Amino acid sequence: MIRALVDFALNNRFVVLALAILALGWGAISFHNLPVEAYPDIADNYVTIITQWPGRAAEEVEQQVTIPIEIQMNGIPHLTHLRSESIFGLSFVLMIFDDASDNDWNRQKVMERMAQADLPQGLQPSMGTDWSTTGQIYWYVLKSTNPQIDTMDLRSIQDWTVVKELKSVPDIVDVSTFGGTTREYQVRVDPNKLVSYGLSIGQVEQQLANNNINAGGNFVETGSQQMNVRTLGLFSHVKDIEQTVLSTKSGTPLRVKDIAEVSQGAKVRLGHEGRAIRREDGKIVDNDDVIFAQVMMRKGADSGPTLEKLHAKVEQLNHGILPPGVKLERMIDRSDLLAFTLDTVLHNLGEGMVLVTIILFLFLLDTRAALIVSLTIPFALFFASILLDLTKVPVNLLSLGALDFGMVVDGAVVMVENIVRHMSRRKNGSSTSGRHAMAPQTPDQIIREAAHEVQRPVFYAILIIIMAYMPIFTLQRVEGRLFGPWPGPSLLPCWAR
Repeated sequence: MIRALVDFALNNRFVVLALAILALGWGAISFHNLPVEAYPDIADNYVTIITQWPGRAAEEVEQQVTIPIEIQMNGIPHLTHLRSESIFGLSFVLMIFDDASDNDWNRQKVMERMAQADLPQGLQPSMGTDWSTTGQIYWYVLKSTNPQIDTMDLRSIQDWTVVKELKSVPDIVDVSTFGGTTREYQVRVDPNKLVSYGLSIGQVEQQLANNNINAGGNFVETGSQQMNVRTLGLFSHVKDIEQTVLSTKSGTPLRVKDIAEVSQGAKVRLGHEGRAIRREDGKIVDNDDVIFAQVMMRKGADSGPTLEKLHAKVEQLNHGILPPGVKLERMIDRSDLLAFTLDTVLHNLGEGMVLVTIILFLFLLDTRAALIVSLTIPFALFFASILLDLTKVPVNLLSLGALDFGMVVDGAVVMVENIVRHMSRRKNGSSTSGRHAMAPQTPDQIIREAAHEVQRPVFYAILIIIMAYMPIFTLQRVEGRLFGPWPGPSLLPCWAR
């Protein structure tokens, strides 16, 4: 079979040349279209369920929330681990699935079972966003040089404007915000007045909730038009809360302002975010209260196009949407790491090809032979690019940065060196004259004879190299995602999963 393959290549050189040109063109296009990542995503396929139950002890949360959710989630296909944590007022359940599963399918099944969990009345478990540990692609600080905008206003701008705009970018699933103070309406009740009027905190809370609603009615016909009837009851400012009637005594209404002080204030802070800036002159400037956020990318998404769209959205925010003096300042950007990674990969590929070509010339001492062997390097690179593009494996320091060019040209060196040796021997022996002198051979016959002489050793030498790398295909979980030549073990046959 090996002999027939060599003979076919020598007898149909134009067909082989056309196929080689086609492969080079296809490979060049594939290399240009390959996504670039800094490193492989080694995170598991996972789904989280978060349930808040304020004011409840960890023991109650475990018994009435965490355990019922665990019971309901057991038995989901592809589920490998189920872990949970219960703390004061919070239940956290983590489900890890195998690599053969699809993350969207896992979330759908979890959503179906989550609705069937037997939980205390009023509790609504929520599913965590779909991002991995490598999905933190952009960190920023929201700054203001406008003296009329304080930290509380900045936090409101972050929560109601910036987060909404950033999450409109495709493949951005969440924006995690830290720092600042959250604005809220506060009703500070005087306990002495509350007792004197015979009210309780629960009654005040219930009346505020009952009055903070809009009511819809029917419609009134006026000629050929219809006018909708509705009652506006939602609070819009502090005075609306102050005028809320709690009860009536002898025809006199008792309002919230009679027993409490109503104002806007900051929500109780559970953390503080600061930032230290080192200037070029060495001076350190501390800012002990900043609005800091991390932008999360969807698991499995391509960070290159996502970052391009994110940068466009940041420019739009800074130059048109945010108030004057408010800017979104970048802290950490994945695009910088991607640029360094791509530069390192191209640097390694370029230096490797040049170095191997020089060494080939020094050892073969034949320019034409060295160039012929060197042509196998871009051919192998573009052929690998085709396979990477078909299997959707991104370019990173592991997939292309550690490519061994010496191993790539191993078989070509042996083949070309043997052909050069045969050509030089026939050339030196062609001047031999005499009755028993060998009949001169054509170059095609010499190349065919030299190729057949080393075809089996070259084939088995390359086969041994391939077999040495076969254990990589058996790697699983984190090591498989890190070193495996595929985007996920779902491409493996069933017996190998």
